Amino acid sequence: MATLTERELRRLIKGGETNTVELKLASPRPNEMAERLCGMANAQGGFIIIGIEDATLRAVGVPQNRLALTIDVILRAARQIQPTLLLEPPEPEIYSLDGKQVVVARVPPNNGPLYQASGVCWIRRGTYTLPLSVPEMIELVNNRGLTRWELQPARKAAMNDIDQKKVEHYLSHRSSRSHQDGRFDALEEVLMGMDCATIVANGQMVPTNAGILFFGSDPQLHIPQSEVVCVLFGDEHGVGGYLDRKIITGTVQELIDETEVFLKKHIAVGGRIEGWKRVDYPEYAIEALREAVVNAVIHRDYTRIGESIRVFYYTDRIEIHNPGLLLPGITVEQLERGEAPSRLRNQVLANLLRDVPGYMERIGSGVKLMLRETRRLGLPAPQFREMSEVVVTFRKALTSPALQAGRDSPKEHEAQPTLFDDMPLLGNAPLISSEEERRQVLAMRYVQEHGVITNREYRALTGVSENTALRDLEELVAKGILKKTGKTRGREYRLP
Repeated sequence: MATLTERELRRLIKGGETNTVELKLASPRPNEMAERLCGMANAQGGFIIIGIEDATLRAVGVPQNRLALTIDVILRAARQIQPTLLLEPPEPEIYSLDGKQVVVARVPPNNGPLYQASGVCWIRRGTYTLPLSVPEMIELVNNRGLTRWELQPARKAAMNDIDQKKVEHYLSHRSSRSHQDGRFDALEEVLMGMDCATIVANGQMVPTNAGILFFGSDPQLHIPQSEVVCVLFGDEHGVGGYLDRKIITGTVQELIDETEVFLKKHIAVGGRIEGWKRVDYPEYAIEALREAVVNAVIHRDYTRIGESIRVFYYTDRIEIHNPGLLLPGITVEQLERGEAPSRLRNQVLANLLRDVPGYMERIGSGVKLMLRETRRLGLPAPQFREMSEVVVTFRKALTSPALQAGRDSPKEHEAQPTLFDDMPLLGNAPLISSEEERRQVLAMRYVQEHGVITNREYRALTGVSENTALRDLEELVAKGILKKTGKTRGREYRLP
């Protein structure tokens, strides 16, 4: 990684302490330094800058006779961490600012491991370094794909919860990519071989989570969070309630196919006559949307109890909310460029789906397909966000691809027709008729951007009292537009 420029270093210092920057006047003891490094390593990485007065952000510098000791403390601290933490670059660097020497240690973004110092897993939260609780450690491990949820026994499931006909149908229609024979006499052995069944401590064979989700007669009975919730709103913020809502259940294939049916039901298709033929132009790229749903079902974090995949269809966009964070080594920027490495959180589900005709080509190149398909149809490229979940947003087509490409030449300042002007609206988007609704629209915009809103944030956004903020937010909860978590003082409101 390239050395920081003086301008970049000054910008980091000027921003003060953050989740990725810690400023120290002098180096602490090795044990404390190890905790600081460990906390950043378990979060987003960052910089520890020594020789800066935290209160004034002034460069005080590290005395010449303490430079070597300061660097040695940082390197000793990194070696105390398990597994050993490798800095980038491997040794701290010395910079000169205003005639003062400061030491900078750079912690790289986490690529998967869970680090600990002095037997404790630390994490950087805001400007504090805190020990992780057991539930937080479990969540962190799951987020990084270090556990195999798929291989765990399904909750309260027995082998008779597997639909034998679904297994036989899968085997008989297996793609030619598979080198195994599709006919087996002992289905239980086949399920074991596919990691869809396992032997528990008492010697009994039971289905795994992957087995139930792919072949179960009622998967949501054992994995309730595996459902997909589809909602059609009548406006672009969701404050006016929904026009259609469907909770989709079933196996992996049924979740994907039924979500596609819901989307196709509401997507308008415009057209124009070119020569003797009508050419259709849909609002959205169906194949790209389907691919996003496939990715959500295959890549989501199923350990997040109570969190389902949600498909929100607004009047100007479609959002697909996928529980879980991106795996280490994958960034939003890589997704937007179509350059993200292929990493699978749920390898078993991916392998099973790969052997189903019609799905095989969709595994491993999903984001590239989405980008290619939207570009082919002249539609906006999908947008990716990572909050407490991964959100993929598709914007609707506003004008004909022909107009966008400049093949038509409307007069300057003349309104350009949309493809869908002569089509019935999905619903009459409600006019904002009250000050309360205006505030709620602001709140929904905030939630859609940040993932969550609190009473305090709502008050700062709208200027209302605490009681009014509570009433407005609770009304959105009552309408099913938001859900609330936590106790009254620390309550948060987020999309359901």
